[in-house]
Amino acid sequence: MLIETKFGTLRGGVEKNVLGGEYLSFKGIPYAEPPVGNLRFQDPQPWSRKWTNIRDAIEHGDICAQFDRIISGVTGSDDCLYLNVYTKSVENNIPFPVMVWIHGGGFIFGSGNDDIYGPDFLVRKEIVLVTINYRIDVLGFLNLGLETAPGNQGLKDQVMALKWVKDNISNFGGDPNNVTIFGESAGSASVHYLTQSTLANGLFHKAIAQSGTALNPWTHMCENPSIYAFKLASLLGCESSDRVKIVEFLRTVDSIKLITVQQKIITKEERLRFQFTSGPSVDSASKNPFLPRPISIDNLTEIKVPFLIGHNSREGLMFLAGMQEKIYQVLDLNFADYLPPTFRKWLIEKNLTPEDLRSFYFGDAPINSESAIAYADFTSDVQFVCGIHEVVKLQGSKNKNTYLYKFSYDPGPSFMKKVVNVDKPGTCHFDEIPYLFHMIALDMLGLETPTKNAVKRKIMERFTKMWTDFAKTGNPTPSKSELIPVTWDPVDDKIKFRSMNIDENIKMEIITSYEERLATRRKLRNKL
Repeated sequence: MLIETKFGTLRGGVEKNVLGGEYLSFKGIPYAEPPVGNLRFQDPQPWSRKWTNIRDAIEHGDICAQFDRIISGVTGSDDCLYLNVYTKSVENNIPFPVMVWIHGGGFIFGSGNDDIYGPDFLVRKEIVLVTINYRIDVLGFLNLGLETAPGNQGLKDQVMALKWVKDNISNFGGDPNNVTIFGESAGSASVHYLTQSTLANGLFHKAIAQSGTALNPWTHMCENPSIYAFKLASLLGCESSDRVKIVEFLRTVDSIKLITVQQKIITKEERLRFQFTSGPSVDSASKNPFLPRPISIDNLTEIKVPFLIGHNSREGLMFLAGMQEKIYQVLDLNFADYLPPTFRKWLIEKNLTPEDLRSFYFGDAPINSESAIAYADFTSDVQFVCGIHEVVKLQGSKNKNTYLYKFSYDPGPSFMKKVVNVDKPGTCHFDEIPYLFHMIALDMLGLETPTKNAVKRKIMERFTKMWTDFAKTGNPTPSKSELIPVTWDPVDDKIKFRSMNIDENIKMEIITSYEERLATRRKLRNKL
């Protein structure tokens, strides 16, 4: 399949859909100049070169250099700014709505490739799917407070990809005036960041955030992100205190070595707080800042486009990975010290204390391996639900096109539970992804795909129907059917939220905001 673009002719492929039929695939399309040499740590530059021969778009482009936990080594490179386009047809009388997927991975790993994010399930629904790579870890977020290394390069890559979509997606049968951004985990936080940055104005028309917002503690670096750059440079042999010299030095280090050494700068305390050494930060030194000031509850901007947001029922199960009795003991003895700084600030603002929090989850019992489920619920709420609910509170009072969900289906073993070696009940972080994307990686772990199980197939059909209907209309349930027998009502209150519970059966629920749940428990305890 040949497509004419303003840069030349692309040759894509025709691939078999696992559910039957075929789809068109265009992989490894460059959307920006390779950020190599002097462009490392700089803002992305738009791709502007024309190719004279037909360019193959059959294979994925390279991914950003990162530590691969499967091979326990570093893979990828600097040259990673590529995207993929999938669709049933490029010759549509009416252009298809466009859905742009932003992958997760804590801003330190991941890609948009189809080993995890296979397009099979979504492209059947007459949308054009775009998946992107962006710079991650130190390559995507180095912030030395300099114009030459201002931070947020990875988020600006996402903006550049959206500009490419606006300018080029009509060549692939997509509608540039109906673009939905969606993502999970760090991709979800990215979606929220994009709704808050003026750089992304007008580049999308709807947004879906799955398990992450800019208010979650793990989605931003500390107030002085340059300390990590100094640590990294020191470990690599550059002891200079001159920021300009440091960025010049780091540009000369091979990306594989850079990421390998980057793994060593995080402390045990930071790991226990689930704090990353790379991620979004204030980039006011940039000529064109993505985030000129910190995002907080006080300065959060209303999302004016239709917005769908939610989380899984027990996100924190993944944080049980590697937990040992001695780690529980450290947390038991120093509970308040291991609360994320931004969350401690939130507690103070709500007239709550670390003691209130501990009592809410653990009562008077010690924190140990017997309280693993309570610990998973604690980390779920602190790291995910609190920030999500704060965003929903603002939206509930401002935007009548905001939809909240909780994904609760738990079939037992799942991809993420296998990866982190956890077998506790609940729906873990990432557990919704196999119902949106065909994951080749499931076979590697001997897990059943939605194509081979009736209940999972029904959930997959519901997920993809609601998500693509939202992309098409701004409403996840524009009409009822046997598959979708419930109307998904938008949020309309700041304390009591209307929420869709997505389980083997779907139903609308009224849930109480996290802040109100904590406050109510404290009031009851004080009366005793």
